[in-house]
This record gives sequence, structure tokens and C-alpha cells, in this order.
Amino acid sequence: MPNSKRSLPTRSRSKRLLLLAVPVAVAASVALISQSGHAEDPAADEDFPKGLKYLLPPPVPLLSNPDRDYDNEHVAFGAIELEVHEQPIQYSHMLHAGELEIDCQYCHTGARRSIHAGVPTTQTCMNCHKVVNSSGRPELEKLKEFYDSGKPIPWIKVYDLPDFVYFSHKRHVLGGLACQECHGEVQDDMTVVYRVSELTMGWCLECHEDHPAVDENYGAEAENRRAELKDCWTCHK
Repeated sequence: MPNSKRSLPTRSRSKRLLLLAVPVAVAASVALISQSGHAEDPAADEDFPKGLKYLLPPPVPLLSNPDRDYDNEHVAFGAIELEVHEQPIQYSHMLHAGELEIDCQYCHTGARRSIHAGVPTTQTCMNCHKVVNSSGRPELEKLKEFYDSGKPIPWIKVYDLPDFVYFSHKRHVLGGLACQECHGEVQDDMTVVYRVSELTMGWCLECHEDHPAVDENYGAEAENRRAELKDCWTCHK
């Protein structure tokens, strides 16, 4: 019994040392990776380089999934730089939202009533295109094929936040924000839409700090509301 009593503190100290050593080793590995993997990258000197916003903590040798790609992980889908995806149908926002002046919310009906803006169903497209001649027009023929098959159009997401971020289109649209403030002037210069905003936490916080809609909607309580909008719980529920 005396021996066992004396051995308890030793085991306890060993556990504490082990718990301390693991995070230190992980941090050291991350630092080594950062120095070796991005020594020639000019963006590596920035506090928050646009191209390196991780969905998960940076990969650590022996501890992380070996299939993770250190150089191409982003908080949101795709890089900040111009990236135009090959969509199943080459839908033109410039034509529909610009020349034809169709309101964004006719197609994205969830924007004012839901967390997600949503993409239009094929039926929504066919409300107009049933009376538009598609003969000899390849993109409209594709649309009709999807409609006749009953299958949804497999659009590729352009704006895609990670699951640990909560964003409500409804709150922003009803609060007075225009779609173009986040998605760019789609009616003027976008055929196939591409991402123009950073979707980084700092980018969102800057808007919460400065947007005039907060003053318009909350008046004397605007500063209190701005403080609430900076709370972590607002976007990370």
C-alpha cells in the first residue's frame, strides 16, 4: 500500500506532461509546415492570406488525413480570385436580370423567407421558356431535356459556406441589403455567375460594423445591435 500511494503523484505528473507535450508538438509541426510549404508564397506574410482559410486546422503529419491538400483548402468553395465554373447550362444573369429585368427573387424565392436563397426549379425556368422557341438554341434544348426527364439541373455551387457558419439570407434581405452587395452586379457583367466576395469572417464583420442599414433599422439602439452582431454566437450557433 505505501508504494502504491507514492506512485499516484508520479502517474498524475506523467499524464499532465503528456497532455502538455501533445499540443506543443502539434503547434511545432504546423509551424514547420507553414515555413516549408509557403516560403516562396508572397501571401504567406499576410495576417489573413485570402487563399489559405482552412475548413479544419492545418494538416499535421501523422495526425491528419493524408488526403488533405494544404495548398488548396478554403473556408468557402473556390479561391477568391476569378473562377468561373462550367455549369450544366450556361445561364446568363446579364440577360435575365439585366436586359429582361427579372427580379432576383423571382428565381431565388427563398432569399426573403429562408436561410437559403435557393436555386430555381426547372419548372420556374419553364414558366417562361414554355413559350420561348428553343429550336437551334443548345442551352434551351438542354433545359427542356432536364424538364422532360423530371431531373433537377445539377448546378455547381458558387457560394458555399462551411457548416460551422450560420448565415440567413432572410435576415439580410429583409434588413435592406441588396443582392448585389454580396454577389456583385450580376445584371451588368455576368453571364455565368462567379464569386466576387471574400466570405471571410473579417469581411462579414466589416459590414456589420459599417452598414447603414443597422442605423436605419435600429435607430438609437444601433450601437447595441452592432455589438450583438460582433458576438461569436451570431454566426457560430
